[in-house]
Amino acid sequence: MTVALLLLACVAKPHPDRAADDSLSTDSQDSHDSHDSAPDSHSGDSHSDSRVDTETDTDSDSDSAHDSDSAHDSDTGDTDPAPVTLDFVLLPAQTFQMGCTASQYDCGTDATEHTVTLTHDFYIANLEVTRRDWLEFAGEDPSYDTACGPDCPVEYVSWQDAAEYANWLSDAEGLDDCYTCDGTTCIPHGSYACTGYRLPTEAEWEAAARCGTDYTYAGSDIIEDVAWYHSNSGWGKEPGGQLAPNDCGLYDMSGNVFEWVQDTYDGDYGAEARTDPELDLGPANDRIARGGAWDQLAPSEEVGFRTQSWPYYGSYTLGFRLARTAP
Repeated sequence: MTVALLLLACVAKPHPDRAADDSLSTDSQDSHDSHDSAPDSHSGDSHSDSRVDTETDTDSDSDSAHDSDSAHDSDTGDTDPAPVTLDFVLLPAQTFQMGCTASQYDCGTDATEHTVTLTHDFYIANLEVTRRDWLEFAGEDPSYDTACGPDCPVEYVSWQDAAEYANWLSDAEGLDDCYTCDGTTCIPHGSYACTGYRLPTEAEWEAAARCGTDYTYAGSDIIEDVAWYHSNSGWGKEPGGQLAPNDCGLYDMSGNVFEWVQDTYDGDYGAEARTDPELDLGPANDRIARGGAWDQLAPSEEVGFRTQSWPYYGSYTLGFRLARTAP
């Protein structure tokens, strides 16, 4: 068992500087499995990063932006920074190296470097879905850390929960649903062909986190610049967008909370080049989460770190961000 795996089993501790936030309900916590740890990882040593030779378009799609009204004291200073507004950033079709590339270290056995080509432009949210966003959808908040305010990422949501949220937002904007859901199980329709909201594929997530660079973390080789993790988080998640974004304007793709992605887990990528990769082995199989979390050591925050969990599982370090295939 690696150090990263040991940290995944840590129990969350209250942030000592936080007052309870009563603006969001926590009545739905009982509807989730009672797990007190982050996603189980079968690949604690696997980390990867890559360099993209394509130019990245960081124009944002503001039609779906949700304004954030509150600020929150950050560990980086004594004043309340203005909250960052959620936008969807357009990334181009591109070819990049995915897996254990030069900037990564201590790579495991499931992140073999390989060439990936994405043939579709896509949008990805600059922030993780927040407690405020989730409350609008569900009317109650599942988050374990309720002392962190409404601009903090929602957590304790399963992959299935995230798919339900994506369909809800698609319906609200008159877009096609990307999942068929029966109230318990959601099945994706095929990500790249659907133009509604969905989770990013693992390849899209990694392309977005890298943004044409070969940094160790999403936006920097210095972890404290871009990631809330074990050594700077004060043992709790933080409001989105308080640290530096990566070169595409995306915040917290390293650290804060792990993020569900679309694909199921099936071990190593392999070295074969792939085009528009997506793996769906069915609803009973583990789904992948990326990006690290506030309770993790630095290796788990690397761009290429992979972990996975049962899709009906919720954790206090596990949230998500949304994506869309560009029409």
